[in-house]
Amino acid sequence: MARVTTLVTMLMFSVWFAGAAEAQTETPPPGPSLNPPQNVNFSDDARTRLILGVIAVVLAAVVWYGRRVRKKRQSS
Repeated sequence: MARVTTLVTMLMFSVWFAGAAEAQTETPPPGPSLNPPQNVNFSDDARTRLILGVIAVVLAAVVWYGRRVRKKRQSS
């Protein structure tokens, strides 16, 4: 009987003085980003599009001029 009383007393004291269990409210620190945001400015994008547009126009002009020259040679 003394052992049961001692056990119950120890359990009661451990429950009383342990305090309430605190839930983890803090969020863990964020880890590394797998897809970091790209810092592409609008001006860089517009510049790239302008360069590609100029290259496309130059290539179209070369093709048009080459066909024109070939057509003139065939007709004469």
